[in-house]
Amino acid sequence: MEKLKAGVIGSGFFGRLHSKVISESESVKLVAIADKNKSLKKNIESFFNCNFYDNYMEMIEKEKLDFVSICTPDDLHVEPCVFAAENKVNILLEKPMARTVSDCHKIMDTCKKNNTRIMIAHLLRFDPAYKKLFDCVSNGDLGEVLHLSAERGSSKIVAEKLNGQTSLLFYIGVHDIDIAQWITGKKITKVYAQKVKYINNKWNMDDCISVLANFGDRTIGNFQFSLTFPKNFPAGLKSKFEIYCSKGTAFLNKFNQGLEIYKDTEESFKNFSEEERWTKNVNLPFELVDITHWPDIYDKITGDLKNEIDHFISCLSKDKEFSMNAEDATSAVNVIEHIFKSISENKPLEII
Repeated sequence: MEKLKAGVIGSGFFGRLHSKVISESESVKLVAIADKNKSLKKNIESFFNCNFYDNYMEMIEKEKLDFVSICTPDDLHVEPCVFAAENKVNILLEKPMARTVSDCHKIMDTCKKNNTRIMIAHLLRFDPAYKKLFDCVSNGDLGEVLHLSAERGSSKIVAEKLNGQTSLLFYIGVHDIDIAQWITGKKITKVYAQKVKYINNKWNMDDCISVLANFGDRTIGNFQFSLTFPKNFPAGLKSKFEIYCSKGTAFLNKFNQGLEIYKDTEESFKNFSEEERWTKNVNLPFELVDITHWPDIYDKITGDLKNEIDHFISCLSKDKEFSMNAEDATSAVNVIEHIFKSISENKPLEII
């Protein structure tokens, strides 16, 4: 069978990951990568053995692509999606779909008009633990969800690195908002939210956001998102998702990803500057290892990201429905819009 031809737009952290997974696929040929940073050309062409463009429009016009993976910052999603759709190129789009509901609809409408398929890359839907919770609820093992609690937090170093380029809700909150609606099978119908912005204010980032939510009449939930871990705290992620149901309950808790390595080293952590601790290859007394999202095993990426991209490729090839559709992604953005408004108006808001 002839391989699908793929391109990637954006060669930052996620763009590189997408490019590597796609290049390792047996059913896809990575033919080109586009990034406005021209200095990446030599490195990308050598590493991925593909063409490089500093203009994604030129890439799409010149290469006969079956699909493109869009990994640009979330405020730069609309234009490449619209252009790809108008050129009949299918789309895998990193989350969040866009920053506003109106932009989400612009993307969806263009895709529908041009009969172009799109999947939004919400990674947690391809995490085996979250998928198991979804299965337990959807097949009735736990009964109806009565209430839930979700938490996701990381270091304030993340706030410093983001430096106002996105928001706490779009960066990490959108994960749990989508997962909660997916697992419960219910849409969030009302939110009341508050935030603290103090230690990360100089980076134009919130410290934490707390949300009380209604899922119709019989289910409530609370969410807490934060970037407040101390910079020397040996953890990159603390997340939980707990559901309490009419016939049972379930707890999903992650402190990092289940593997922490602590080293007996003579070099002191405090001997390095804060920037050196997190951006340079220094001999730190601990190592945080990704074994879930995109671990590299024998020089190949596995885990949730591979599951996600493999699912997209399979559904595209077999003309099957994606497990994450644009309507669900738009719903999550709609909830976030109402959370922002609830914070600014300091009152509960019904979600339309």
